[in-house]
Parts: sequence; structure tokens; C-alpha cells
Amino acid sequence: MLNETSTPQRWMLRSDHSRSVFRDGFSLFVLFVYCITSFALAESDVNKLYSLKDSFTKTKGFLQSWFDSEIPPCNWWGVTCEGRTVVAIDLSSVPLHSPFPSGIMAFQSLVGLYLSGCGISGEIPEALGNLQHLQYLDLKNNQLTGPIPGSLYNLKMLKEIVLDKNSLSGQLSPSIAQLQHLTKLSTYINSISGALPPELGSLQKLEYLNLGRNHFTGNIPSEICNLKWLKDLSLFECNLSGNIPRSIGRLKSLQVLNLSGNKFNAELPASVGELRSLTHLSLNNARLRGSIPKELGNCKKLVQINLSYNAFISSIPEELAGLEDVVNFQGEMNKLSGHVPDWIKNWESVDLGYNKLSGSIPPTICQANSLRSLILRNNNLIGNISETFIGCKNLTNLNLQGNNLCGEIPKYLAELPLVHLDLSHNNFTGVLPSKLWESLTILEISLNNNQLTGLIPESISKLHSLQLLDMGHNCLEGPIPPSVGGLRNLNILVLDRNRLSGNIPQELFNCRNLVTLNLSSNKLTGHIPRAISQLTLLTSLVLSHNQLSGSIPAEICWGFTNEAHSDKEYLQHHGFLDLSYNQLSGPIPASIKNCSILVQLHLQGNSLNGSIPAEFSDLANLTTVDLSFNSLVGPMLPWSVPLPLQGLYLSNNHLSGNIPAEIGNILPNIMTLDLSGNAFMATLPQSLLCSKSLSHLDVSNNNLSGQIPLPCPGDKELSRSLAFFNASFNHFSGSLDESISNFSQLSFLDIRNNSLTGSLPSSLSNDSYLNYLDLSNNDFSGTFPSGICNISSITFANFSGNHIGMNNLSDCVAPCICTANSINHNRVHPPHVILRAATICAIALTIVISLVLLVVYVRRKLLRSTSQVLVRSSEAKATRLWRKQMSCVLSIAEECTADEPCKRPTMAEVVKGLKMIQLMEHEPHNAHGHQA
Repeated sequence: MLNETSTPQRWMLRSDHSRSVFRDGFSLFVLFVYCITSFALAESDVNKLYSLKDSFTKTKGFLQSWFDSEIPPCNWWGVTCEGRTVVAIDLSSVPLHSPFPSGIMAFQSLVGLYLSGCGISGEIPEALGNLQHLQYLDLKNNQLTGPIPGSLYNLKMLKEIVLDKNSLSGQLSPSIAQLQHLTKLSTYINSISGALPPELGSLQKLEYLNLGRNHFTGNIPSEICNLKWLKDLSLFECNLSGNIPRSIGRLKSLQVLNLSGNKFNAELPASVGELRSLTHLSLNNARLRGSIPKELGNCKKLVQINLSYNAFISSIPEELAGLEDVVNFQGEMNKLSGHVPDWIKNWESVDLGYNKLSGSIPPTICQANSLRSLILRNNNLIGNISETFIGCKNLTNLNLQGNNLCGEIPKYLAELPLVHLDLSHNNFTGVLPSKLWESLTILEISLNNNQLTGLIPESISKLHSLQLLDMGHNCLEGPIPPSVGGLRNLNILVLDRNRLSGNIPQELFNCRNLVTLNLSSNKLTGHIPRAISQLTLLTSLVLSHNQLSGSIPAEICWGFTNEAHSDKEYLQHHGFLDLSYNQLSGPIPASIKNCSILVQLHLQGNSLNGSIPAEFSDLANLTTVDLSFNSLVGPMLPWSVPLPLQGLYLSNNHLSGNIPAEIGNILPNIMTLDLSGNAFMATLPQSLLCSKSLSHLDVSNNNLSGQIPLPCPGDKELSRSLAFFNASFNHFSGSLDESISNFSQLSFLDIRNNSLTGSLPSSLSNDSYLNYLDLSNNDFSGTFPSGICNISSITFANFSGNHIGMNNLSDCVAPCICTANSINHNRVHPPHVILRAATICAIALTIVISLVLLVVYVRRKLLRSTSQVLVRSSEAKATRLWRKQMSCVLSIAEECTADEPCKRPTMAEVVKGLKMIQLMEHEPHNAHGHQA
């Protein structure tokens, strides 16, 4: 018999059944709605991709799949879908060159957006903050500007933000604390400013923080030291100051610490030794001081250490000896003292240059056979290296420049795998070891500024791979061997300041890769070979201070047409042509116009004739031209187009005519202009005194007349830069205007031996920088402006040979004032060069007893010439012959006082030189210019 169910129970069963049916129905309804919505969203994302494609028509060549009708949108390059929903767009390196593509903001399900290197400009749109699912944002290498939008901090799912290498500004907002999932934040190379927000310390998942090369201010907030998972902290070149937080030791996971290029002006805290996971430490150029903390030796995993360009003192702590994994240690440009540690033999690359290390290099430095690069330049190391590096079987770079090492250069260096060898600026002696030229690996040798003697060996040609050879400033003698032409890979050859003689060998010009050639200050003779045309890569040629004769070959400018060599040490000589102080004659070749990269041209001290070539106007890079002490004739500037010249030296030639009225426009950047010792006539153009850049102007010893032009009228700023003005020994007349004080930077004013009249301007006392003032031998009248006595900087002033009342001179306590009552009217103050020469001769007398006769000769010559200058103002302008003789005598005197005995001339050479000077008196010469 069936049990009957009561009525209430039946109701309950029916109710449960109804609820079950309702739940199932509702679930089916929700699933139906979701599918419809998802399908609609997916269809919507596809349509949005088509719309986005339409905005990329200019980049069709880079997005070919986007314009292929047979490829579905989710298979387009750079598009990632889940189902039919777009979750990532990666267009990195596609040259969009447009503002931020607004169509991207329509993809609401985006998780990753990668637009690095797309040339996007303008600001980051606020609408980017609507992509609430975004986790990865990479916008580096664009031209984005403006601040980081505040809406970006609302994307709380963000894990990585990369905004490197843009032009973003503004400040880093404290709202960054909202991004609690952030693991990577990188904004290096922007213009973000303000203080680092302490809220960075709340990003507990942060592993990578790089804010380098921005414009932050203030300290590193100690809260950053709370980031226990941080592996990389890079705050380099951020303008940060103050102390490095002592709590930095709490960053137990830190592997990379880069705080270089800041302004801490503090010590490195000992707590840095608690960073036991640290592998890379960069603290260079951070203005750190004090000692290197010994606790750094606890960071056993360190691979690279850079402490260079700071002010660390004391010795390198012995505790660092335990850092066995170090590959690269850079400690140059500090104030480290003590000895070179023996244990650096365990490291691969060590740079301790520019410190105060002393003693000898430890003989055991090669025992571990680990060293590959050792740089100890510019210290105070002593001793020899006869066996020091014999065991360094892996050494490729050895730089011992600028110490006090001595002895001979060891032969075993040729057996090491050296690529770069620099032993320059030491006291090495002896001959060049012939075995050195048998090296199979060496590319660069620098032995300059030693006391090496003997000949350059013929075997030099064996070093086929050599690219740089610098043996300047030694005592090498004899000819340059023709075998040097075998160095076919040579880029740089420097043999200056030796005692090399003979002709320049033709074979040298087989070195067709030469970029820099310096043979200056030797005794080379003969002509400059026309084969120089083979050096088509040449950008720097220095043959000055030799005895080369003949004309300048037209082929010399077959070089000087290529860009600079990559070697930074020689980059400063790019576009440098110096043939000065030889015996060259003939005209300056018109082919000079082909030296298109020429920056500096020095031809002074020769016997060049003819006119200045108009072809100079084709040299758009020319900044310095020195043609002084030649026999050039004709006008000053045979061209009218502007040139970027900063220095123009034309003194002591036979140039004539007027100084062009438009000279200020032709030389808009001129800083130094020397036209002295010529025969220029007429007036001094006003445009020259209106130059913003002119600081040194010498027009002395010419035939100029009229009034001395005033500082640029109406604009005092245009005349502020002039510091040196010499207009002496001319025919200037008229008065000296009060506005001369507008030359507010003037320190040297010499206008003696003219015909100036009127009263002395009282405004001269306003020139607070005035150091030298000579107004003698004019026709000034009136009273002496006693305010000049109040110029604290003045060391010499001469008013003699005028008609000035000196009644108020008793108030002047300056001993430098020369007046009509204190010296002869015709007295001319002797030039500084005579005093300098006397000093040189006095030194020579005490150092080299064997050269007493020379010194006496020089002193008598100088005193006799000085006496003539003091007695007769009519002969105050020295003749060209006298100047040339004095220049030669001073050159001999300077050579006789060289620091190294081997660089001093022999007595036979001195006698020969003095005889040549005497023979000059019998040579015909033409005086030129105004004789005062």
C-alpha cells in the first residue's frame, strides 16, 4: 500500500521543481544573452580593425597583411585575438608619424598595447584611461610631449609602463600608488621634473624602476627602499642631490644599481654592502666623496663596478680582493692613493687612471692570467716594466700613459696579444725595440713624450695591421724610413718634435688610409711631395716648424674632403692644415677651395707671396686662418660673401688698400682679427666695432687715419665683447670720445703714436677691467683724469709725450702711471716679448753652462734693441728684419732650454743658426707700413 503524501509536502515538492525549472531557464537565458553579446562584441572588434586600417593608408607598405583581403583581421600582423576579441596590438617600429591613433581607444578589451618607435607625436590622450583591461603599455622611442595623463593612473590592472625616449614633461604623480600590480616602470630620457614621489615605495610588486635622464630634484626618497622585490634601480642623470639612503641595504633582491650622473655630494653608505644579490653597480660621476666602503667587499656576486669620476680618497680597500667574479672595474678620475693592489690580477678589465697611485706596479700582477685590459694612466707610478707584464698572456689593452716609469721598452711586449699599447708621457729611454714591430695583433702604439733615441727602424713595415702610431716628442733622429710605406692600414701617424731629418719619403704616401699626419717640429727638408694627392682620406696635416721649401702643391687638397675619423682623441684636429714656419714660397694655390672640410689653416712664418685667394669664400667650415709673417700683397678680403671665421691673422705682410666697410657683415663671427704690420689706409670701419663676437682687434703699424670709431652707437651690447684693442703707430686724429667706456670688457688699450687730440675722456675710469693703457705720444691736452687711479685691475698706464696737466697726480697712488715728469717724452714701454726673452735667457744661463755664449749673445741683442726702442720713438716700430732676427734668436733660446737634454741643439748647430741670423742683415728687404 502506497503511502500518501500530505498536501503540504506536495506543495513543497512542486515549489522545488518550479525553482529548478526557473534556474535552468534563467541560465539558458543568460548564456543566450552572453553569446549574442559576445558575438556582437567580436563583430564590433573586427569592424574597429577595419576602421583602424583606414587610418594607416600611408603605412601600407609596412602593414601588407592588413590590406590583403584574404587574411582575416585577427591574423593581421601585430594583432592578437582571443576568439574574435582583440586583446593586443603591436605596431612597434611601424612609421606612423602621426598623433596618437585615436582608433585604438575603441578596443575596450585590450590587454597589451605596443607602439614603440612609431614616430607618434603630441600628447598621450586622456582617453587611454578607458582601457580598463590594459596590463602592458609600451610607447617608447616616439616624440610624445606633455605630462603623463592622470587617467593612466586609473588603469589598475597595469603591470608594465614603458615611456622611454620621448619628450614627456610634468611631474610623476603620487597617484601612481594606485597601480599596485605594476612590476615595471620605465621613463628614461624624458623631461619629467619635480621630486620623486615617496608613493613609489608602495608599489610592492615593482621589480624594474628606470627613471634615468630626467630633470628630477631633491633626494632619493627612502620609501623606495621598501621595494623588496626590486631587481633594477636606475636613477642615473636625474639631477638628484643629498644622500643615498642608508636604508638602501634593505633592497635584498637588487641586482642592478645605477645612480650615476647625479649631484649627491655625499659618501657612499656602508649599507651598500648588504646588497648581496648585486651584480652591476654604476656610481660614476655622482659627486661621491670619502672612502670606498670596505663593506662593498660583501657583494660577492658583483660583476661590474663603476666608481669613476668622483672624489673617492684613500686606498682601495683590501676587502675588495674577495670579489672574484668582477669582470670590469672602473675607478678612474678619483683621488685614490696608495699602491696598485696585487689582487686586481683576478679581474679582467681594470681602469684606475687619473688617480694618485704611487709606487711600482706589482710584479705578480699577471700571475692569475686574467687581465685583459689594464689602464693606469696619469698616476705617480715609478720603476721599470722590464718583466712586469711578461706573464699577461691574455692582455690586449695596456695603458700606462702619464706616469714616471723609466727604463727601456721591453721586447716581450711583442709576444703579448696586445691590441692597444700606450706608454706615452713617461721617462722611457733607449732605442725602439725591433721585436716590437713583429707583433701579430697590435693596432695602436703610443710612445710619445718619452726620451727614446736612435733611428726609426726599417723593420717598422712588418707591423702590417697597425692603425695608429704616435712617437712624437722624443729624441728620434735620422730619416723617416721609406719602409713606412708598408703600413697600408695606418690611419694616424704622429712623429712631431723629434730630430728627424732628410726629405719626406715618397713611399709614405702609399699609406692611403692616413687620416692624420703630423711631422711638425723636426728638421725635414726638401719639397712637399706632389704624391700627397694619394692621401684622399686626409683630414689633418701638420708639417710646421721644419725647413721645407718650394711651393705648396696644388694637390694638397685632394684630401680634406671626408668626414672626421672616429678616434675621439684626434677628432679635435679634424680639418686642420698647418704648414707654418717653413721656407715655403710662391702663391697660395687656388685649389685651396677644394679643401671643403678645412676648419683651421695655418701658413704663417713662410715666404708666401701673391694675393689672398678669393677661393677662400668656398670654404664654408673655415674658422681660423693665419697667414701672418709672409709677403702677401693686395687687398685684405678679396671676397664679399660671409664666412664663419672666428680668427683671422694677417699681420706682417704687405697688404694694402682699405679695410672693407662691410667687414662686419663678411666676418659676422669674428673673435680675433690681427691686421698689424701692413699698409692699410683710410679709416677703420664702424661695422667692425659693432661685432657681437669681436674680442681681440690689432690694427697697429698701418697707415690708418681719421677718427678711431666709437663703440656701436645705439646698442651698447654690440660692443661689450672687445677686450683687446691695439691701434698704435697709425695716423688717427681727432678726439677720443667719452663713449669709449662702452667697451665695458676692455682690458688692453694701446693707441700710442698717433695724432689724437683733445682731453682724455673721464669715462675711462669706468672701464673696470682695464689692465694695460698706453696713450703716449699723441697730442692730448687738458688735465689728467684721476679716476683712472681707482681702477683696481690696472698694472700699466702710459700718458707720456702729450700735453696733459698732471697737477692732480699726487692723489694717485698707483705706481704704474707713466707721465711726462717721470719718464722721457719719447720713451716707449718695451714689449712683453723682450722681458720674456730675457727670462728665457736667464734660465738658460743657470741650466746649461755650455750655452753661456749663446745666452750672452741673446741678452746683448735684446738689450741693444730695447735701448733703441727706449731712446728713439721715431724707431719704435721694429723693422721686419729685426723681428725676424729676434724670432729666430728666441727660437734658438727656447730650444736650448728644452727639458730633455737630447732635445737641445748642439753647439755646432747653435753657431750655424747664429751665422744664418747674421746673414739676414745682408739680404734685401722692403720696409712697409707707417714709420712713427
